[in-house]
Amino acid sequence: MDSSPNYKNYTLDELYDVRDNINREKYPERAKEIDLALSNKMNSPEGKLELERQQEVDKYSTFWRRFWAATVDGIIFAIILYVECLIFGVEYSAQDKFLQALNGVQFAIYVIFMHGYFGQTLGKILMDVKVLNHDTETEINVKQALRRESVSLTLNISWVLIILVVATSLEMSGRISEGLSYAVIGFGILAMVWGVSEFVTMLFNDKRRAIHDYIGKTVVVRT
Repeated sequence: MDSSPNYKNYTLDELYDVRDNINREKYPERAKEIDLALSNKMNSPEGKLELERQQEVDKYSTFWRRFWAATVDGIIFAIILYVECLIFGVEYSAQDKFLQALNGVQFAIYVIFMHGYFGQTLGKILMDVKVLNHDTETEINVKQALRRESVSLTLNISWVLIILVVATSLEMSGRISEGLSYAVIGFGILAMVWGVSEFVTMLFNDKRRAIHDYIGKTVVVRT
């Protein structure tokens, strides 16, 4: 015997799922029951509260969108670096740490500019996410964008300076040369820890804020 489920006990998500997957031609009466249950749920105080709660969750569910936005921006800047090498007659190499460090500084400046004036990088525009002020959820300014990106900018500038120091000290030997090697290794570990902590932090708060969002007092939302 084909008995219809009690759709009154379904959550909004479950009702939406059933509605989107039911064969309406085969089960027209059941489809009507689902539509009615969904309408009643959405118009009830509990349903409205549940809908608002779900919309709030969806609004800040930006982890993967931000990941792919960063990937898109990274590809764009890899291309920019390659073109710059062609223009200035420099041999491009993905293994050239100095070139990659300079590209990191350029990238940080680009992020500050785009967030400060538009709230989005090109990658974020494609992924439909935007950086806003956390307290008011309004547009941020360049000063706030700079504060948000301050650690990344500092790390990249420091990396360039360390590489320059090492490059000008190739003839040095003994403890000084050994100390520089340890500095390079230590800085590399520090940069890696920072990068990993950024993504990990996003997983453990409701608004998916990374450490730089806390520093900049920002939040990333879907547009």
